[in-house]
Amino acid sequence: MIFVRLMIVALLIAVVALGLAWLFTGNRKYLGYIGRVSRFALVVGIVVALLYVVERLVLR
Repeated sequence: MIFVRLMIVALLIAVVALGLAWLFTGNRKYLGYIGRVSRFALVVGIVVALLYVVERLVLR
C-alpha cells in the first residue's frame, strides 16, 4: 500500500507542476500532458484495484 500512496503523491506533484507550467507559459501542451498523466494514473489505479480484489478473493 505504501507504493500506491507514493504514486498518488507523485501524481499530485506532477499535475500541480504541469498546471503551474501552463499558468505561467500559457502553452496548452501542458494541459495535454496533464490529460495523459491522469489517464495513465486512472489505468494504473484500476489495475492495482483489480489486483487487490483478486488477492483478497484468493487469500480468503
